[in-house]
Amino acid sequence: MKAKKILLIGCGTLLFLTIATVIIVALFVNHVSKDVEQVAVTVNGPADVVVGQTFDLEVVVKNQRSKKVLKLSDIDIAEVYLAGFTVSSTRPTAKSNMHVPIDNSRSFTFDVPVAAAATESFIFTLRAEKPGIYRGDVDVCEGMRSISGMAQTVVKDKE
Repeated sequence: MKAKKILLIGCGTLLFLTIATVIIVALFVNHVSKDVEQVAVTVNGPADVVVGQTFDLEVVVKNQRSKKVLKLSDIDIAEVYLAGFTVSSTRPTAKSNMHVPIDNSRSFTFDVPVAAAATESFIFTLRAEKPGIYRGDVDVCEGMRSISGMAQTVVKDKE
């Protein structure tokens, strides 16, 4: 009888831990999947460039919160957009950048606070490498949450 009781307690504990884990994972996914709130993103750049041309892609981040600082961690640019370009520099200078395979983007780490009701610009100097139409998301991240803008540039051959 004692072994049966221990087995039931073990199974009950395992069931409880499984349910608790599922609930915690669901709450985490729900939290992370929400957009960054009260933040606006605008992406500015030329509509058309020529192969070999250098230009600036500006990501404007407006913190619309009245009191809370935006803790901007990263700006992620879709690799499908960057496929036509080389990134020469960023202003401010990114602390690091890396490929993110989950969403096929390049993540530039800045760790810059944007004060309440303030606007900050992030400049990516790009060089057009090959002709085509390049379009992709530009995600501004606060921790694990993000809000997206869109970049599109047509690269024409030299005439």
